[in-house]
Amino acid sequence: MLLARGRIWRVRWVKGTGMVGLDITKAALNEGSSELRELKIEIPLAKWGLLVKHVQSDRKLLGGVLLDFAKHKERVSAAVGNDRLYLELQRVILDATLALVEAGALTLMPPKPTAG
Repeated sequence: MLLARGRIWRVRWVKGTGMVGLDITKAALNEGSSELRELKIEIPLAKWGLLVKHVQSDRKLLGGVLLDFAKHKERVSAAVGNDRLYLELQRVILDATLALVEAGALTLMPPKPTAG
């Protein structure tokens, strides 16, 4: 099921496997970015909250979460380091999160307050 799609990124959910896939559409990249065409990241739905937690925070934190689930880890830094790719990635993650919540597949909880 397609959850979100941008000019570069797309997010799909495979209900039977419980995985959410992030990948770059092949037609979106120019010849200079051909190494990113094979970037595929499959995240268990149970871990999607980690992305949501870091999507608007530091670029390195989001990249670190993506590294945990990427097949081609060396390509994640190139994607997160590119401003155009990174900004659209943030948007499609948020759009996909909304679609998952609307489908009843994901429930988000507010963070627990820390003692201080």
